[in-house]
Amino acid sequence: SARVSSGPWLSLTSQLSEVFWEQLMMRAFEEEPSPTQVIMLFCFFAAWLGATIGVLLLMESLSAFLHALRLHWVEFQNKFYKGDGYKFMPFAFAKLLTDEGSDE
Repeated sequence: SARVSSGPWLSLTSQLSEVFWEQLMMRAFEEEPSPTQVIMLFCFFAAWLGATIGVLLLMESLSAFLHALRLHWVEFQNKFYKGDGYKFMPFAFAKLLTDEGSDE
């Protein structure tokens, strides 16, 4: 089946949801149904739903946090940069030794 991808986070969460489904729900369908298994199926479904929603919330929160961090760094910090300092001169022992030799 062809899937439409909406980005890396949604793709990752859908893959994790499938893994959770296979590990939790498919094990409940391996045997003949009994009243105990119906209760276990309900519990497994609740665990699958909780894990899927938890992963979605975690991924979306991480995405929002990283976007806000990028906006602070790129957009906000550039408002205070004036560039009116002095030119950067990299440190070099050779230059230090030639400057000391010229002073004597």
